Amino acid sequence: MRIGIHPFASTLALVSAHKPLQQYLAKELGRPVEFYTAPNFETYVETLMAGGYDIAISPPHFAVLAMEAQYVPLVRYRSRLEPILAVRKGDNFRQARDFRGKRIAMADRTAIIRIAAVKWLADHGLQRGRDYQIVERPTHGASVAAATMGEADAGLITAEALRLLPADIQAEIRVVHTGVKLPHLFTLVHRRLGDAEIARLKMALLAFPGTEQGARFMESKAYKGYEEIVPEDLRALKPYVDLYRAMSATQ
Repeated sequence: MRIGIHPFASTLALVSAHKPLQQYLAKELGRPVEFYTAPNFETYVETLMAGGYDIAISPPHFAVLAMEAQYVPLVRYRSRLEPILAVRKGDNFRQARDFRGKRIAMADRTAIIRIAAVKWLADHGLQRGRDYQIVERPTHGASVAAATMGEADAGLITAEALRLLPADIQAEIRVVHTGVKLPHLFTLVHRRLGDAEIARLKMALLAFPGTEQGARFMESKAYKGYEEIVPEDLRALKPYVDLYRAMSATQ
């Protein structure tokens, strides 16, 4: 069974972080579970939309699109997904208007935290290119590194991805919160697995946080466990899914 994780961190960090989940699912389902990610966000989305993963842990806006085709939603992490801006300690950034005239490092333009951050800045009167500049970086971790090295004034990331960065980088930064809270990563399953296997998988996932390894996994990532995906999650995501569709149409 192929489990595909969105490449929001380095492959090594993702493999290490998700090893407990991989081992647990293999045991509960009685079959090998293989770990996959992708070299970049675009390749991950292409593979997801082509049905290349049996199980997918996906950013929610991509998950909504996958649900329209071949995937069934199972659960999401209980914590909320918040775009945060990592700045150097000592820099005087506190709110959106403080980034006027500054450089913000961001990864892939299709990432929901980037879409949300650009909307947050726009809601506070700051337009990309006019009021601030985006410094392109290949990953969220590289965005934070750009801020620590002075190549940008801030780096866009999430709290969970920040926890996966080396301790020396974390020690150099302070977080500016956007206050935007979105449904977290969705776990999906391809319809080809069939109703019985999908039901077994969902039960196994919901039980995972109650195990010793599952509790450690959730605590270490501040995911707070699993919740079922409800219509309110999809309503909250609609503005960002619509923005992504509009952006994709102009490419």
